[in-house]
Amino acid sequence: MDEHWRTDDEDLLVAVAAVQERINRESASLIALVAEVATRGLAETKGFRDTADLLRTVQNVGSSTARARVDAARKLSPQFLITGDRVDPELPVLAEAFEQGTVTPEHVRVVIRVLASLPPHLGDHRPVLEADLVAHARTLDPDAVDKLGRRAIALLDPDGPRPRDPKPTRNRFTLRPQGAGFEARGWLDTESAAVLRSALSPLTAPAAPEGAGQARDERSTAERNGDGLVELARRLLAVGNLGVENGQPVALTVTVPLETLTSGAGAGLLGFGAGGSSAAIAAEDALRLACDARVVPIVLASTGEPLFVGREHRLANRAQRRALAQRDGGCAFPGCEAPPQWCVAHHVVHWAHGGCTDLTNLVLLCPHHHRMIHIGDWVVEIAGGFPVFHPPPWVPGGPRRSPLHRPDLLGAGCPPPPAPPTTHGSPPVVLLDTVLVSS
Repeated sequence: MDEHWRTDDEDLLVAVAAVQERINRESASLIALVAEVATRGLAETKGFRDTADLLRTVQNVGSSTARARVDAARKLSPQFLITGDRVDPELPVLAEAFEQGTVTPEHVRVVIRVLASLPPHLGDHRPVLEADLVAHARTLDPDAVDKLGRRAIALLDPDGPRPRDPKPTRNRFTLRPQGAGFEARGWLDTESAAVLRSALSPLTAPAAPEGAGQARDERSTAERNGDGLVELARRLLAVGNLGVENGQPVALTVTVPLETLTSGAGAGLLGFGAGGSSAAIAAEDALRLACDARVVPIVLASTGEPLFVGREHRLANRAQRRALAQRDGGCAFPGCEAPPQWCVAHHVVHWAHGGCTDLTNLVLLCPHHHRMIHIGDWVVEIAGGFPVFHPPPWVPGGPRRSPLHRPDLLGAGCPPPPAPPTTHGSPPVVLLDTVLVSS
């Protein structure tokens, strides 16, 4: 590198251009890898929200970069049907130019964004517009291509967006099973929407406001609204102000066999209130749901008759919650900014396996990272009085702590995370951590 001063001007510029072409080709190879990661569903398997969330950890990149790579993988990679037939990429011209290294990743983002803004009724113009934009991208910088694309759409659609279809006039809300969860759909009148938005407002604000000196909350508005709605319902269930249904207090009920409770293997049922509706749920999810919640243990014999009904209790009392909020400051998972009121008190070692309910065995985790810990790829322990997280082998960097909630400890002698082990020994094993309604 220190010999470049010997290169003449023209050769230096040629070298700069050649490096950019190599970067473009390597970026295309990266997009192909991202497409394969998404196809295999590795994000869900490893406990991440989505592929972009996984890329942020594995590649240590920002949310916008990760999402752009996932979007490019979706648009530029071929698809393979279960029959083995190959389906061409959604944007084949852009995919070919990117693979050849003649357009940059910035060009890819711009062309995808422009084509996404093309109104549905102008869909027939998409192939021609794609080809033209890619042709110009070979000689124009991304900013110029962006302007060109927006002007082309303005000419194709001078009247602007079409008016939307009339909406219903009565409130409605449905939950429909879809994949591993449920799809929520509905419509609210203006007054009802105002009531809901007012209730959600304190629960959907970004975890770290801009200018606070911390990383931004990278969740989209829709994601924050979804998390806030669930948190609103969870808090209502916790305070018990929902009255009764069919003569019983409204509650979330988890039923799981006693053998599953002790082994952590198998499945249970998640009950929806007193109405009797239920859905199958994995044992590890059932155990996770019962963390820091009121629980009524019900032990059934193999034939189904109740053998024991215990009293409801909380795993962490108010004083312990306050102490955890002081120590962890919020979700202790590295990089997470969820405040204490969004978190559950997770037992590092399950109480059924000898774990105790005290500060040396509790850690605050938001629902998302609580779920990730229960999957088992990440391991948490309390070392030096603070939570330390051991990542799986495919995440570089070794053990880590989160200083986001406790900047007062920086430079104050708080011990750093332990160095990665020099042997091939396994990190401490996390055991599942809750009591729950068992059958």
